[in-house]
Amino acid sequence: GGNAGAAGGDLAVGVVPQRSVEPGEGFAMRRAGIEWVRVWVSWAEVEGTRGEYDWSRPDAVIQAAAKEGLSVLPLLFGSPGWAAQRDGHDCLFADCIPFAPASAETRGAFASFAAAAVRRYGPDGDFWAQHPSMPSRSITAWQVWNEQNMNSYFRPRADPDAYAELLAPTAERIHDEDADAEILLGGMFGPERRPTLLKATRFLRALYRDHRLLDSFDGVAVHPYSGSALGSLAQIRAVRRTIRRHGFGEELWVTEIGWASGGRRNQELVKDRRKQARLLRRTFGRFADKHERWNLGGAFWYAWRDSERGSAVCAWCPRAGLISRSGVKKPAYRVMGRVLADAR
Repeated sequence: GGNAGAAGGDLAVGVVPQRSVEPGEGFAMRRAGIEWVRVWVSWAEVEGTRGEYDWSRPDAVIQAAAKEGLSVLPLLFGSPGWAAQRDGHDCLFADCIPFAPASAETRGAFASFAAAAVRRYGPDGDFWAQHPSMPSRSITAWQVWNEQNMNSYFRPRADPDAYAELLAPTAERIHDEDADAEILLGGMFGPERRPTLLKATRFLRALYRDHRLLDSFDGVAVHPYSGSALGSLAQIRAVRRTIRRHGFGEELWVTEIGWASGGRRNQELVKDRRKQARLLRRTFGRFADKHERWNLGGAFWYAWRDSERGSAVCAWCPRAGLISRSGVKKPAYRVMGRVLADAR
């Protein structure tokens, strides 16, 4: 596959927005050395009705990013109700999203959706043709699913074989549309002390044993969340060892990592503003120094901006931003700029 993140050997540094990119935010991001955003392209939203694609929501997000001069890493994830019900799951609407396609029919439908996304947003995609005045930032790297080593995102349970059955046809269809597309595994969640989780290294070893997947992925993605920088870096080291031992899909991406600057203190990812900045310095400083040695394609901070407690997807997420809800830059924002400037 292509080398989307490491275009010219550079580390792709990005953020996860938590919502759409607002006008002017690209300028603030680029000042801190951030040039990428990771956005969710929801199968459930795009193909809510079987066989009918509605791209209005991802169009708006990708257009906002392109106007701000940002590159997009899309995350293809989330089952529509009709697909989950086809596979026999008793769910409605948003509850169906984490049920991974589990039959040839629904996996084929997901692969067709992925191919349609490449035709729309990839090189020479329809979306760019329809917006000739907009700077074309065609998408060249695609992430298939999210945190598939966790029951909560790959229901009914995390299963490397089931993920392989989804990945193989999806990768094939993406490559039919763009032979150079870079395909990343969904980001595997780190902390290992959970019964609902298959350890990232174990999950990855199972995928490497499946020889059908030789051409199905170019990069491995991790979400090495931990209470400490050492804990995060140890998770990355363990995954790098697994990659080196098996030797394909060698590029590594960190598609989420972060800590909150405040919130409920019983959460190990909740710190204060000073500590959040220090943890960013320790992790992104290391990423910037070592990205060539580690073959690190990209690193994404979760999140760009704080969110309302009610709309956040996790207990520590509301204050995970580099900037506050009103746009005030936190110490972590300034540290990001310094770390990346030093590395260039």
